[in-house]
Amino acid sequence: MSMISCIEWVPKGVADPTPQRYKLSAAELELMAELQEEHEATGKDPTNRSALLEESDDDDDDEEEEKGPTRKSVLPPVDLDTLPKDLRMDDYSSDEEDAEAKLGDILVGNDDMDDDMDSDEDDADELEKIEEDPANKVSEVTEDEGSKEDIDSDDSDSDEGSIDDREVLYDTPDTREYTPVNVEGLRSMAVGFGGGGREDFEDEEDDESATDDVNLRPDDALILVAKTEEDFASLEVHVYEQNTGNLYVHHDIPLPSYPVCLAHGDIICGDGNNNSEAQPTPGNFCAVGMFDHPGIEIWNLDILDVLEPTSVLGGLVNHPATTTSKKKKKKRATTRLSPGSHTDTVMCLDWNKVHRQIIASGSADHTVKLWDVTRQNGAPPASTCTHHTDKVQSVKFHPTEGTLLATGSFDRTVAVVDARTAVNGSKSGSGVLRMTLSADCEGLAWDPHHMHNLTAASEDGVVSTWDVRMLAASTSDDNVGASSSSAKTTKPIWSMVAHETGVSDISYNPYIPGFLTTCGIDQTLSLWDCQHASQGIMIENNKNKPVRCGGRNMKGGKLYTLSFYPSTPWLVGCAGSGNELCLWDLREEESVQHRFAERLASDVQPNLVDGNDGDTTKEPDFEAVMTAGDDAASKARENMTKNTKKGKDGKKKKKPHRKGK
Repeated sequence: MSMISCIEWVPKGVADPTPQRYKLSAAELELMAELQEEHEATGKDPTNRSALLEESDDDDDDEEEEKGPTRKSVLPPVDLDTLPKDLRMDDYSSDEEDAEAKLGDILVGNDDMDDDMDSDEDDADELEKIEEDPANKVSEVTEDEGSKEDIDSDDSDSDEGSIDDREVLYDTPDTREYTPVNVEGLRSMAVGFGGGGREDFEDEEDDESATDDVNLRPDDALILVAKTEEDFASLEVHVYEQNTGNLYVHHDIPLPSYPVCLAHGDIICGDGNNNSEAQPTPGNFCAVGMFDHPGIEIWNLDILDVLEPTSVLGGLVNHPATTTSKKKKKKRATTRLSPGSHTDTVMCLDWNKVHRQIIASGSADHTVKLWDVTRQNGAPPASTCTHHTDKVQSVKFHPTEGTLLATGSFDRTVAVVDARTAVNGSKSGSGVLRMTLSADCEGLAWDPHHMHNLTAASEDGVVSTWDVRMLAASTSDDNVGASSSSAKTTKPIWSMVAHETGVSDISYNPYIPGFLTTCGIDQTLSLWDCQHASQGIMIENNKNKPVRCGGRNMKGGKLYTLSFYPSTPWLVGCAGSGNELCLWDLREEESVQHRFAERLASDVQPNLVDGNDGDTTKEPDFEAVMTAGDDAASKARENMTKNTKKGKDGKKKKKPHRKGK
């Protein structure tokens, strides 16, 4: 199985432009020294797992010996004549002899071969006659004797006159011309002065080119990819050069299991160890949830060739093996879950952008947990919610109100949880608001330009958006026994079928109001304009629904994940079963530019656009409405109803400086 299950963008300016190689810490060096001492003392490699397994097998054998001797099984004799012909080893030699005899018959019966052999015999006879000629023998003897005499004379001359020749050479003056050495030239070539000439220059050039390849440029866009190829899982860091359009893998991190979800953050505990005095440290980190792995691993993306995660939230903890005093039998080490850990696969993650030390996780164990990454490893979660009855597929923090968390589950419900009032283990309460879906939830997204709107995508291809303020009012009314008319406000403000085969993920553009993208297993990425639908304005035959304004088959297989780049308005990425990252630069799409370019202002920043589009009338505080009582919620609903009626009647609202007139 090869696929990309999740992607996550790294905001511009967060990553270190000059990432460093992994360096061993003092604790790791101390551990290596202890292992070396153990190896020298015992003669065994303490890191060799096969040797440890053999020791455990030996222990098992010892236990079996203590139980008693085992009987050996004796096989009955076999008659060789009853074996097949292929298994009779004695017959192989006779077969080979028969084959050689047949081969000899073939060679003897070949006329061409006989002619060649006769010609070879004639040539051999002629050579023998030439060698038997006495004249030729005399000439050969004289030549050999002369050569031997020359060699002997040379050896004797060299032995006898070696001392005299040396004395003559010592007295003979040296008439060779001397060429001075250009020291400055050698120095400039780095020869003999700590360098090795051209080879050192080539090494320096290679080092510089390798450093250039690793360093990041200001315009580089980083995207994290959770990839699985057959039995190998990894977290890849891709770099997209926006000026040239080049896309390549910067570095990757091997993972122990198939990755399911990712979340990017910029703060974590100082050293990642069990040090209570460590201070939170900013950086470039990624949290990874994996299949059949209850823990959450957090990796440092600014370190190359990293071997271990910086921190682990929950998961399994190894307990050392124990021994008994009587028989001294070894017991294998046991693994247990850390306190408060998930008990099943972590299916979704989200890193809080307001309270940057908080991570939310949803699991197949039907729970939602909040983690404080500044705590030491092994610390329990800060909070646990059990308001869902099936697997939790999606969690999303509100972009500006950091205590509000939206959750979606396979129980076909979407809930909004207030972390300040949610109680550990509570299944209901004042801090949980619910919405019903037509199928299993696949994705959630808060509208960054209409902060009170929450959008959910379901497995049947339906995308719906709710005004959470109205949900707060209706839920409060229901709690005091309100009429059925008030319960109608729980319906979404708009709903549509985005993909007939199902929606996998959704994403809002952080810069352009009303710009929504969806992807599905039909391999297409669709672009939607939901600006008027989110404001409740009837368009296109009085249908309050988003308008599809583009789409493309990304040729990446079934699409499972989708996300806009948070640092530019025109770049979106997606991936799926095709195991390839697909990017779409919308700057070249004329239809998209014609529809959305006017909404993009030069001074607009992501997540800062007001939802009233030019109306300076201050709305009630969203978080205050969510946590206030029935009176405040009712007033907020009445104000919204009045504003909507005024908009339909066509009356213009008074400007702030004319309200007093």
